[in-house]
Amino acid sequence: MLGDVLARHHRMLGEDVYFLTGTDEHGQKIEKTAAKRGITPQELVDEVAPNFENLWKEMGLTPDHFVRTTHARHKATVQERFTQLLGTGDIYKASYKGLYSVSDEAYVTETQAKELQAQGLAHQLVELEEESYFFRLAAYENWLIQLYEKYPEFVQPEFRLNEVRQFVSPNGERGNLQDLSISRTSITWGIPVPGDEKHVVYVWFDALLNYLSACKEGHWPPTINLVGKDILRFHAVYWPAFLMAMYRQEGDDLNGELPARIREQLPQTVLAHGWWLMGETKMSKSLGNIVRPKELLHFGTDAARFFLMRDMQIGHDRAFTFESFMDRLNADLANGLGNLASRSISMIQRYRAGVVPTATVFDDLDREVAEAGRKVPVEYLAKASANDFNGALDGLWVYLRQLDGYIVKAEPWKLAKEEANKEKLDTVLCQLYRALRATAVLTAPVMPGMAQLLWESLGMTGQVSEQRFADLAFEAPAAAPVNDPKPLFARIDKDAAMTEIEAIKTADMAPAQPSLDVPPMKENIDYDTFAKTDLRVGLILEAEEVPKSKKLIKMKVDLGFEQRTILGGIKEAYAPADLVGRRVVVVANLAPRAMMGIESHGMLLCASDNASKPYLIAPPEDAKPGFVVR
Repeated sequence: MLGDVLARHHRMLGEDVYFLTGTDEHGQKIEKTAAKRGITPQELVDEVAPNFENLWKEMGLTPDHFVRTTHARHKATVQERFTQLLGTGDIYKASYKGLYSVSDEAYVTETQAKELQAQGLAHQLVELEEESYFFRLAAYENWLIQLYEKYPEFVQPEFRLNEVRQFVSPNGERGNLQDLSISRTSITWGIPVPGDEKHVVYVWFDALLNYLSACKEGHWPPTINLVGKDILRFHAVYWPAFLMAMYRQEGDDLNGELPARIREQLPQTVLAHGWWLMGETKMSKSLGNIVRPKELLHFGTDAARFFLMRDMQIGHDRAFTFESFMDRLNADLANGLGNLASRSISMIQRYRAGVVPTATVFDDLDREVAEAGRKVPVEYLAKASANDFNGALDGLWVYLRQLDGYIVKAEPWKLAKEEANKEKLDTVLCQLYRALRATAVLTAPVMPGMAQLLWESLGMTGQVSEQRFADLAFEAPAAAPVNDPKPLFARIDKDAAMTEIEAIKTADMAPAQPSLDVPPMKENIDYDTFAKTDLRVGLILEAEEVPKSKKLIKMKVDLGFEQRTILGGIKEAYAPADLVGRRVVVVANLAPRAMMGIESHGMLLCASDNASKPYLIAPPEDAKPGFVVR
């Protein structure tokens, strides 16, 4: 959501924005999870990635591209850059032994191991020794330190930059960086090292290069790399070092000054956000102390976006409770902006038939409000452009509360009773209109739906998101009469809302009951007919594609008592290499038949839906070839 707010904000600044997000799909965790489920890693990531894409659509997020690190273009980029750095000597092969963090997909130092142990995460550490390709990270220590010292905007907020400095040169001591292992032989799920395919590229060298592989032409380098604080080290140390190696030229002195042209190829800012906590504890699926997107979106996408931007100071952690969530929404949206908009627009309709008057007469109270109104857009945009949406929204809502006080003090309902107060009432109504119009424009990146409703209630046409901040003239005349005020946000009954949230949680925890798109049942048969079918456990020993066939794979299958050739129309769902070693269920007493000039003796049992995609039936691993399936 923060990435989307940033993208929308920069579009309204008139900038050419390319908003990239996606999924990092390689590594040991994926491989292990897929193995436990008895599916291939590719099948696992193909199943999971759409969950993110669909959720982004539901949230109204606006990425220009969704990259997956299993895309062919990404694979080609990684292999091209690996080969480049191998040729320059920035990558070399050696042997490595050390503690490996399965959760971080990275070797860890002794200090980092102690930190994990202190967090109760020692079970995620394993000792590995393997041949590996290394990146000469230590060679880039001097340039990295200069990057942090000369260009402090590279990591924000500032205290996160200090963490990075401490990692590279603790207490100012140099010489601590170690070369980085960037390949693995202990796993197979990854991008093969070109020319040495027993190695796969280490997941972080692979994943970080998605910013290059998926970058739209003309948009390099990134203005902002938005990351969580737990992966800051990878983005603020490894990532710039990789880029320095890719863009340096012959004759560059790694012990000398960091060339300005190298800085120009690096991200302008790596922006690190903190964690949302439950109490003082990090949210964790294993602990169950999580808030699901569906629970947040129950209150509306704009409400969720507003709370997250309003209550999180970028870089810091923040505790989440539904109590504080609903209190914020009631105070700022229902009682605050929503009530102010409804009252103000209704008064313009009631007292001026919807036509927005011009402010001409100002007393001290009016001048105070007018001066605050002129400052608000300038101060809001300054903070938002510095990625401080918490501060920007806080300042805006101080102003909106000032307007509530303005209404109370000016008493427009009394002014309307006296013709002599006409110009004074005009000023009050005009100032309220101006404030709401500016609010609609300023908050459009944060609450696009709510801002559009307000925009239309004010009689404006088109999309507020297509406005440009530079064109926001606070005191410009109204373009048209106002319309009936549209309700922006209803006050939340907290007890009723919590009952609804608990119902959502219960429903989410219940087993999913998908609507099945399956063929209808066939007619009944008697048991004796079924009993004639001889089903056996088989083990696939060999598999290869059948030339000129779109569907057939030729397999050698061990049935325990004999080995057979069986053809299966499963090529669209399975690669031959993924079939070898799989246990299957075979219709063993089916008469042989010839297909594509090959005799096939048997049939594999598969499940399928109406789309006919095959899902092989898999007996347990301890079932022996030849076992009868009853």
